[in-house]
Amino acid sequence: MQDLARLLLLLLVIFAILQETVDARGGRRGAKGKGKNNLQFAQVAEFSLIQSNLSDPKAAHVTKGSHFSQTFRLGYKLLIICEAKGEPRPTIKWYKEGSEINPKPNIHYYERPTGNNMMWSKLEIDPATMGDQGIYACVANNERGTMAKNFKVEYSY
Repeated sequence: MQDLARLLLLLLVIFAILQETVDARGGRRGAKGKGKNNLQFAQVAEFSLIQSNLSDPKAAHVTKGSHFSQTFRLGYKLLIICEAKGEPRPTIKWYKEGSEINPKPNIHYYERPTGNNMMWSKLEIDPATMGDQGIYACVANNERGTMAKNFKVEYSY
C-alpha cells in the first residue's frame, strides 16, 4: 500500500510540473511548421526514483528503454519498450499523464521475463492518433524499490 501511495505521489508531482510549465509558457501553442514539436510543455526528467536505495542492487531499476523523445506518424504504430531488473523480478506498469494505461482495441502492452530477475515490456498503440501524444512512464516495482522511466511522445504529419 505504501508503494502505491508513493507512486501516486510521484505521478502527481510530475503532473504538477507539467501543468506549471504549461502555465508559465502561456499554454499550449501549435507548431510553427511541419515536423515541429507539438508538446511545448514537456520538460520532464527521463528517470525518476520513486522509492529506491541506490546502493541496493536488488531494488527494481529500469535497465533499458526506448529513446526518451519519441515521434510517431498519425495513423501508424507507436511502440515504446522498457526493461527492468530487480530481485525479486519487478513488475512493469505503463502510465500516460499520470494515469495507468488500460488495454483498449488499439492499445496493447506485453511483458515477458528475460533472464535472471529481468522483465521486458512493450507498449503498442496502433493506429496512433493526436490524442496519444503526451508523457508516458514505464514504472518498475518490486518490494525493494520503484523506478520510472519517462517518455515524451509527439506526433508528426
